[in-house]
Amino acid sequence: MANGYVIPVDPAELANRFPSHDEPLDEAIEEEDGDEEVTSFLVGADYESRIQPLLNRIPPREADLIYLYYIQKKRQADIAEIFGVTQAAISYRLDRGLQRIKFLLSIPQVTEDELREDLAQVFEEIDVNILVGMWETTCQSEVATQLGLTQGRVRHRFFKSVETLKRVAADQKKFEPYHRIFSAISSKRFNILREVKLPQWANRGGDECL
Repeated sequence: MANGYVIPVDPAELANRFPSHDEPLDEAIEEEDGDEEVTSFLVGADYESRIQPLLNRIPPREADLIYLYYIQKKRQADIAEIFGVTQAAISYRLDRGLQRIKFLLSIPQVTEDELREDLAQVFEEIDVNILVGMWETTCQSEVATQLGLTQGRVRHRFFKSVETLKRVAADQKKFEPYHRIFSAISSKRFNILREVKLPQWANRGGDECL
């Protein structure tokens, strides 16, 4: 499993207790436009090269659930038994995970090293740190806490940097992916990757966050 996954049972035990099914996707998940494409991607894409990097960027528990449901093809009812929650809770969190994956698939895929190296050519260190933090979490308050800044300062410098990237990308194509990423975050996608604690999931296999 990828770093951060916290499935609370041994994979061999899981396979013995709950056999995989050829068609596990017959259970209800609330879907918005375009989610069918995301689920098709999860079922058909290469796991190591394409799926795992995306799972590494969403909350570990949701990564667990998506892995069990789409990759190992376990039924929601069986997954609910594993974690000691209702099937409705599993369905909700699968849907939440799908929304995060959908967002990640909509933006260019880059690494933190690429971000830092290229953005440093344009921005001061504080702005590079803010942009990288927003890329990782999409959450202004979390970035503010990490950097010891006020949320207002993070917000102001972030939006100023997005405008700067727009101008720079018009002249240098290598900055276009970065402009697309941060424009997507600033356009109604704040907090899409943020982890939020839910008491009902506390102590469920070591997970405390949505």
